[in-house]
Amino acid sequence: MALKSRLKEVIPPALIDKIPTSFEVVGSRSGAVAIIEIPEELEEYKKLIAKAVVELNKHVKTVLRKRGGRRGEYRLYDFEVLIEGPTEVLHKEHGYYIKVDPTKVYFSSRDQTDRLEVARQVAEGERVLYLFAGVAPYAVAIARFSKPRYIVAVELNPWGFKYAVENLRINKINNAAVIHGDVVEVAPLLRRKFDRVLLTLPLGAYRFLQIALECLEDGGVVHFYHLGKSEEPYREGEEIVRETCPTCEIIGRRVVRDYAPGVYKIRLDVRKTSAFRPPLPSS
Repeated sequence: MALKSRLKEVIPPALIDKIPTSFEVVGSRSGAVAIIEIPEELEEYKKLIAKAVVELNKHVKTVLRKRGGRRGEYRLYDFEVLIEGPTEVLHKEHGYYIKVDPTKVYFSSRDQTDRLEVARQVAEGERVLYLFAGVAPYAVAIARFSKPRYIVAVELNPWGFKYAVENLRINKINNAAVIHGDVVEVAPLLRRKFDRVLLTLPLGAYRFLQIALECLEDGGVVHFYHLGKSEEPYREGEEIVRETCPTCEIIGRRVVRDYAPGVYKIRLDVRKTSAFRPPLPSS
């Protein structure tokens, strides 16, 4: 509403309702990046909107316009720079810091509540595997709020790997490590070595649920993320779990946040039972 109020004198009344009601801010008081979606109807007003964002948020130095969905090998958004400035920022949440450049590696500040909730589920002494770790924000949260035996993060994007290593250093975490590699190649080397696996990639995580389960000891838990329609947000994710592991138990369900109009990002907490059997390799 603040953004609409700021712009009501410069944007035609017929277009006021097209102005975004929210935007994402990544960073802290020392400097931040604002990420906003602006519909095509407001194309000629995009710079005015960006300027208003900065006026309302004095710590924002850069404004990026999100265009389309995530794509490419590293699943990044395509951004248009509306106000040029630094894109590498130090983001603070829950007392820890995440160094990131959202133009080079995916990161969402909107997942911070979920990070805290997952971290508080980790019992003392657990061994945690974090697949598709990006800049490793969940690893930092877990190390900060629980006492795992160790955390292993896996990330393919070289920038994600760089920032993940840096974030462990910044937060003085000494019981975690980052592997730079492809999950498909790394995970088979880690079978039955973990008590908990994070599969935080909502776009396509289902393709790696089998691999995640194979990395778990019996009784271990996978945090499986998926996208679901608002009417029945968990239905498709639960069907995938039942198909992949009929004997597994879904012990937790959570709508993490809105992802797109009518679509939620959801999390299913899935416990592996001793009855789980991986499929035989094809001949």
